[in-house]
Amino acid sequence: MRVLLVSGGTGGHISPALSVLDEMEGMDVDVSLVLGGLKVEMGVERADLVYPAGEITFRNLPKIAAGVVKTFGVVWKSDVILTFGGYPVVPPLLNAIILSKRYFLFEGDARPGKANRFFSPFARGVLCAFRTSVGFYKKGIFVGIPIRKGLERVDRRKARLGLGVETDLPVVGVMGGSQGSAFLNGLAERLVSTGRYYVVALVGKRGEEKRGDRYVFLKFQRDMSVFYSALDVIISRAGMSSIGEISKFAVPPLFIPYPFASAHQIHNALDVVNFGAGEMLLQEEANLPAVVEKLETLLSKGERYRERLKRYFVPDAARRISEWVMAEP
Repeated sequence: MRVLLVSGGTGGHISPALSVLDEMEGMDVDVSLVLGGLKVEMGVERADLVYPAGEITFRNLPKIAAGVVKTFGVVWKSDVILTFGGYPVVPPLLNAIILSKRYFLFEGDARPGKANRFFSPFARGVLCAFRTSVGFYKKGIFVGIPIRKGLERVDRRKARLGLGVETDLPVVGVMGGSQGSAFLNGLAERLVSTGRYYVVALVGKRGEEKRGDRYVFLKFQRDMSVFYSALDVIISRAGMSSIGEISKFAVPPLFIPYPFASAHQIHNALDVVNFGAGEMLLQEEANLPAVVEKLETLLSKGERYRERLKRYFVPDAARRISEWVMAEP
């Protein structure tokens, strides 16, 4: 069986595709990856094909048509296709319908995306990262969030030594995504000023790398296992991959969802909060007193949140996805 994985756009779509690619390659599956409409360079070195794609507008029709032409051959050679959402998957899925190919959709948000909603009636199944998204699809299947390989808990003391953290204060992580978040970076500064916490912030391209008595601000952390393992609690945006990694390491989270992009991160965060595994503040609510209050709740009831996160996390999501896709029709 020849499997084709289709992704593109941002890292939020490409990251789960790479996790499933790793899993299938480990199972000796004949699998290939194609990427379209790239906004980042993530995964390009592993792609068999990069094709043009654009949001579905009249102006983008030539680009979409070019993507259909360019992906026709790889779709024709495949037995089953798995796509990872967003407008970049439109050209290969149009080919899949034209060629009567079996295909599955991966839904990486708690609320359905436009492309997945449109193509779901013809799909063999919609594989959902979040429990709440299953109900939006007639063929919805909960599989959990696929996590990249190599992320494993390390001893807390060693993790803190690796980051240069020496403190008796609670250690609070702040993480705003690969590009960083000006809002969360500013919040990290204000948390340091309270003197109540040791703050380890991943500030990305929008922040400054620096170190002090009660803080470490890093633009980038290569070994995320060390970062997560060092923390007592974490403040984070609510993208799928961040939620998956936080739940894997069972770090009690305060989510401050990115307020734009159709507010899908709000629904992602609510999936965790309603499970009893975290807390959330909208960005407009996240003043310093409100954030401190939520952090104190997470710290005082940390064991309960950690246990709920362990129940929330699905450890074998990439394998579950692979097995669904490779099942005989």
